[in-house]
Amino acid sequence: MIEPPNTPLIDAAAAALAASTDRVVILAHAGRRYVAKRVAPQPRSRLQAVAVRWLVKGITGQSLPMQTLRLADAATGVGFEARRLRALEQAGQRVPHLVHEGPDYLLLEHCGNTVANLLEDWTADTCRIEMENEARDLGAFHRAGQWHGASQIKNLTRHDGATWRIDFEEDFGELVPLPVVQALDIILFLNSVSLAGAVDEAESRRLLPRLLALCLEENPDVRVRATLLRARPWVARLAWLSTPMRRRTVRGRQRKGALRLALLADALATLSDRP
Repeated sequence: MIEPPNTPLIDAAAAALAASTDRVVILAHAGRRYVAKRVAPQPRSRLQAVAVRWLVKGITGQSLPMQTLRLADAATGVGFEARRLRALEQAGQRVPHLVHEGPDYLLLEHCGNTVANLLEDWTADTCRIEMENEARDLGAFHRAGQWHGASQIKNLTRHDGATWRIDFEEDFGELVPLPVVQALDIILFLNSVSLAGAVDEAESRRLLPRLLALCLEENPDVRVRATLLRARPWVARLAWLSTPMRRRTVRGRQRKGALRLALLADALATLSDRP
């Protein structure tokens, strides 16, 4: 059923975007909260596209077109994300309800604070429990035949006691087999959890293998496991190449990216060749 346009709400969203330079603007209207989200400012860089193409070719043997990899369509319009949101909601998945699709923005119902923000105030024990629940949730999402494409904890929110998924700009899952993009979801999720909040290096080494196992227990698709096994040496190689970067700092603070990559490689190393 097509909803009639809520003109006062749409006007309020347009005014909020006009008054801000932020890409994402939260507004209140008639006692409810909404999110107005502008179109992505630019496509993936050529360097990023080459890196993704190289990795996918190594893991799957499939070459992806550069023009598509650079998100030419997704970065210049809101239609792709709007279609994914509608399809996921229709499939019964917890995603923000799309209120309005503007020419260069989406208006969505607000679905709570992000897990990445909430995690900053959690203890290590709470993080462990909550992230185990998120791993199971991701596995169930995959078992339902879905893929996220941006499954980092910054794109998970909590609302009404449940986890909701946001940010569906990435079209990667349209280009490769479902098990491949589901494996990528797991990798992105694990990488975003390591070194977040109270999850320090020691806790990451304990927690990430557990989260990996839970994802695969919830979705025991042998093709996803096989993809992760094929990805394992590539991730290990990237972690080795990035070793010198682990000692780098930015404004006196340690850069976490290279260490996160090493932690991810170590977690994948615990994956058994057999279910």
